[in-house]
Amino acid sequence: MEQTVIFRDRQELQSADLNNAQDFARGSLDHVVKDAIDGGKAYTGFSASKTAATEITLSPGRYYAGGQVFARNENVVIDLFNSLPLVTKKRVAIVAFGQSVDTDVQPRDFLIDAQLGTTEPQAVAMENMRRAELSAVAGVEGPDPSYPPTDAATVVICYAVVDTAGIVSIEQWAPSQLPNLRLVANRVTALEVWRGQISGQVDTLRTDLSALADRLGAYALKSETVDLTEQLEELRRKVYEPGAYIYYGTNHFLTDEGSNFDHPAFDAIVGEGIRFPEAGSATSALALLNPNNAFVNVNGGFVLPRYAHGLRMNLAGYSGELRMAQYTFETTAIRQLFRSRERRRYGATKQVCTNSAWWRQGIYDQAASTFTRAGETWEVVNGIPDRMPNGQVIPNGNVHWVRLTQFWIDIFLEPYWDRVSATTTLNGQQVAQTFLNSQDGWLTQVGLYFSRKAAAGDVHVLVCETAFGMPDLSRVISRTVLPAADIQVGAAAANAALPALLETTVPIIPAYLVSGRRYAIVLVTTGDHYVAMTNTDNGIVQGTFFVSTDGAFFAGNLADDLKMRLYFAKFERARLSVELSPLQLAGGILDLDILNEGITPPACRTDFEVQVNGAWIPLDAAPNGPNLSGLPAILPLRVTLTGTTDLMPGFGLSNSQAIVSRSKTAFTWVGETRTLGSPTTSIKIIADFQAFDETKHDCTVTLLTGADLSGSETADVVEDIVLANGAIRRTSVFNLTSVSTYAVRIAGATTSAAEQFLVAELIEFAQS
Repeated sequence: MEQTVIFRDRQELQSADLNNAQDFARGSLDHVVKDAIDGGKAYTGFSASKTAATEITLSPGRYYAGGQVFARNENVVIDLFNSLPLVTKKRVAIVAFGQSVDTDVQPRDFLIDAQLGTTEPQAVAMENMRRAELSAVAGVEGPDPSYPPTDAATVVICYAVVDTAGIVSIEQWAPSQLPNLRLVANRVTALEVWRGQISGQVDTLRTDLSALADRLGAYALKSETVDLTEQLEELRRKVYEPGAYIYYGTNHFLTDEGSNFDHPAFDAIVGEGIRFPEAGSATSALALLNPNNAFVNVNGGFVLPRYAHGLRMNLAGYSGELRMAQYTFETTAIRQLFRSRERRRYGATKQVCTNSAWWRQGIYDQAASTFTRAGETWEVVNGIPDRMPNGQVIPNGNVHWVRLTQFWIDIFLEPYWDRVSATTTLNGQQVAQTFLNSQDGWLTQVGLYFSRKAAAGDVHVLVCETAFGMPDLSRVISRTVLPAADIQVGAAAANAALPALLETTVPIIPAYLVSGRRYAIVLVTTGDHYVAMTNTDNGIVQGTFFVSTDGAFFAGNLADDLKMRLYFAKFERARLSVELSPLQLAGGILDLDILNEGITPPACRTDFEVQVNGAWIPLDAAPNGPNLSGLPAILPLRVTLTGTTDLMPGFGLSNSQAIVSRSKTAFTWVGETRTLGSPTTSIKIIADFQAFDETKHDCTVTLLTGADLSGSETADVVEDIVLANGAIRRTSVFNLTSVSTYAVRIAGATTSAAEQFLVAELIEFAQS
């Protein structure tokens, strides 16, 4: 006990002395609880159970707040009748808070005349009690009710989901429970035993992961798949190519090539087949329905579930300081990469086309065809330069696509790409520290240590990829400016021998780091700052400290590393649904096309959902996806992110594009004009129709002839065969007098915009 009351023989005893004895004991106990157990808010006991349709009974328990302990020694019944929703559901929080109350009122005699000994009875409270109070906080009504906001002065005991009939479920809220020290000791013992058992494997995990990546080289490469696809195309050409011909060609309808969009009769969409055109469409950007959503973090227009900064790498110790100003002042050009994109398409027009496999052929730029926004133009360098993690350049190697009935997904596998980038220049001295990232994660904060600082000179903190083990400033993935005024140094920092180091935390726009790769933290400044160094065992960082001279990085110190700490996102929950602004189209919506910046790590999911008839339904393959045949004019939209508390996906609002549309019931496609080297009298057209139903669909192949394509020829012979995949292969033979110029025209129709087919492939040749 920190203080005591001194009592002596024959000394007057006052009530204040006795009260002080209690207050001193209570105060000391408060300090013990605050300093050694928990200085925040927590609870023990208060087990919640449903005892009636609308009643929750909580057992006796205690509420802890800043060292003070508030108790409730009897069961407490809370009736949620007044919190029931009108239509759907609500989530109700049961919270605890504390207050001091005077209790145990008793009649006691008080001396009013000391000489005569006269007393007077009064009813007074004999006890002061810290009592835990419990109450209910109701959230907003909805089909999937959100967690209600609670006051910072309270602690959540449990959450109850209620509907119009009463309590549906009760969730005891473990994060705010006070842990028992015996249980903690048992867990620590178990962890120590477990650590001893697996330490040998964990300590070498980085090396094992690198070795695993090397062993993957024994598997077939994507480049080999591309070569195989090209050979298959050559074989197909030999099969269908006639013995003598004037012209022969194929069209897989992957890109605009081979289509005459300027022809006045052209009215179709070309994209993995010829498809029905739009009767109406609307384009908007993704936006949060609630811009102040407390469960997400928005940085630079990119959304992640709410997170805290969790320390993952700590280079402790101190071996000296390094003056950055001793190195060359230079102007350096850097290129900042942007997050890659994801695209999800859903609707009746998204019938699966087998020709999507020809993206692997290597002559088409799938990324440019898939991920460009309306009005955006990409520059293609060296063909189709997809840079793979092992340094290879493989056509479309980073594009992963899934084609299901009515649902298409396209994802660029590399989290950052050079298709969209920004270039700038920085002035100053440069130092850098590389490190091996052993786990996928979102780097959210960098902790730096400065032993001395100048009065001016901001520090540019860059996170970049590496090339040949050295920082690669042409692949910067995050850039933050640390003002000189925010640099932290200790009070005794003038003593260079033993500075009092303080950590300078630099929150950054979250950067997704892939496991098994080396990255670099680069510092660029014009100021005369000193950074702290450490000789920590290099097994932690697995990297090298670099300095720059004349724009070339070289090893500056092979014994020491930059003293720093790396913090990664620690997410609050493993699943989160985020409501977005609804999609709208006058006349009704039949198809959706959502393109956005997005990173979905392995073992994580990003699912877009729409609300139809009051139920949230994820975009998925038929028949699991939402039924849009009713042509809703407004579609509530949300995205559900699923992962772990260590790793979650994220999506972009900036540069996003959401297109809603509905289709016409007829299309007309016109091909490029063919000008033959010599006239022909016979032209054969082979077209594959997929998802074709004779009872609902119609399709006719004709020829437009003449220099101005004003003539029209119908086929003299039409033959259909059914392929193994159910597609119709229609061969149309045109016997002509003499034609030197022609174009293929294909016209299709359907009885319903919700029942569509597509033209998957076209083979044409003019015989000599």
